[in-house]
Amino acid sequence: MADELKVWALGGGADVAVVESVTIELEERLEEALVRRPEMLEPGLHLVGHQTPTESGPLDLLGVDEGGRLVVCELKRERLTREAVTQCIDYASALNVRTPEQIAELISEHSSGRGIEEIDDFEEWYMERFEGNDLADLLPPRLLLVGLGVDTRAERMARFLSERGVDMSVLTFFGFRHRDETLLARQVEVERDGTAPPARPSGQSAAEKRQALQRRLAERGMTDLFDEIAGTLRSVLPESSQNTGAWGISFNLPFGAGRRRFCHLWVEEDVGARVQWYAIPEHYEADALDALAQEGERLGWLPVRGGLSLNIAGDERWRQVHEGLTRFVATALESWNTAPQVGVGEFRERVWSYLRDVPPGTVVTYKQVAEQAGSPDAAQAVGSIMRALRDDTDVPWHRVVNAQGRLATAESREQRERLGEEGIDVGEDGSVDLEQHRWRG
Repeated sequence: MADELKVWALGGGADVAVVESVTIELEERLEEALVRRPEMLEPGLHLVGHQTPTESGPLDLLGVDEGGRLVVCELKRERLTREAVTQCIDYASALNVRTPEQIAELISEHSSGRGIEEIDDFEEWYMERFEGNDLADLLPPRLLLVGLGVDTRAERMARFLSERGVDMSVLTFFGFRHRDETLLARQVEVERDGTAPPARPSGQSAAEKRQALQRRLAERGMTDLFDEIAGTLRSVLPESSQNTGAWGISFNLPFGAGRRRFCHLWVEEDVGARVQWYAIPEHYEADALDALAQEGERLGWLPVRGGLSLNIAGDERWRQVHEGLTRFVATALESWNTAPQVGVGEFRERVWSYLRDVPPGTVVTYKQVAEQAGSPDAAQAVGSIMRALRDDTDVPWHRVVNAQGRLATAESREQRERLGEEGIDVGEDGSVDLEQHRWRG
């Protein structure tokens, strides 16, 4: 345990001086620094939530690691104690009892804030970044404790858990003042794997996922029903590839040079089986999406975030909806766009054209841009287009904020400066007043 970390500055000749520690300043700035640079916690970490609500209270930081695993970050602006260890376990266990889809919905609803990227559709975001993964690979969550030092009991508890298979790690940070800069030093107090066998990045092997799914189906007496629904989807989607997770099966269709998700068959705690179809604008023409939405609702599908959902509680319900499901899936398959390059290019040009018209001193939201570009549900795609812009672009990207008026994450400092030059004040929380500055064009 590093009770105290010291840093010395080597001057000219034999001059050696102790660098002053600045704990108070670090308490105020640590969280902001970690949100701006999550690689300070670990390489490849994506932060997807700040103060995310759980049954155990708001979670400080929520992330996804480079293997697609959920990371629960408990951050203390003081020395870590045993209470911090138990609190982190409490948060992780509250998330672990949720289904992967429920976690995706939670993140989609609460992703933005304090510099965290707004993710309108977390499942789409996840599948794009972790192609081979299933949402079930989010679980079980990893535990990460972060503080300004750690006491003996807390370190002992964390090490005990880590050495016995709980994926927990402990980091401590120390701050130092050197000339006009604040320096940060990181100390790894408890390695994430301890003496336990190395964890697989995706949590479970493909065989383990299939076994977990079969156990859930057997416990609910749903094996035959689920297999029959899956067989129907396979017969209607003969060119699809399937990824089996611990909670269901995703069906993916050819899209450009790869494959993208088309629909998902889930096993639900309170519903039974559920089929979800994804209404992603770049996969369909706008008219086709409208027609499919109307046809789906006529056949009993329910609108959900990102598409339509059909609940199948048992055999009787399956007999009632079998024919309609088959017809709807076949129609959606006929409308599927396997060559997206042209459509995406046109959408990108519409986004750029609209943004070039946004006057200085005003801002627009991602959703507003998507609506003006003809795809109201493509706010996340707008974000991807903005991130792909070249440094020398003439597109005023800095005038785009999220639905709450907050700035983008990676470029927030430059964005803040550019907006300030145009007379727009940015608050301490990284947001602008939409009522005052939003452009209505």
